[in-house]
Amino acid sequence: MLARLFYQDIKSWSQKNHFDVVTYIPASQSHFQIRGFDPVYELYADIFDLKLLLKKNDADKPQAQKNRSERLKTPQTFLPLPELMKIQKNQRILILDDIYTTGRTLMHAYDIFLRAGFKNICTFSLSR
Repeated sequence: MLARLFYQDIKSWSQKNHFDVVTYIPASQSHFQIRGFDPVYELYADIFDLKLLLKKNDADKPQAQKNRSERLKTPQTFLPLPELMKIQKNQRILILDDIYTTGRTLMHAYDIFLRAGFKNICTFSLSR
């Protein structure tokens, strides 16, 4: 599995950086059904205690099939799950993704946390 190639580097980074809650960009239901797994979850699950806090609705087409302009115009595709409201607002949150292209996906996720009242939100992606 490709995630094994990056395990040690990500593990080392995680040991130098502390977060109270670690979540990730989830695959939409249709993408999960097509692939049979969630790639972002699989990339980080052996390193972090991941909490599923967001639901991703299906977009008109996957981000990978959009050009830069289309990506930047993508409307909000995330909804907070009820578990998000159970977390204390002063917690340090980390949102994980696999690939950062325009940052639109992470910014949409970040916005959900910001609107929920969190102030200390960080993001991490494997590649940019």
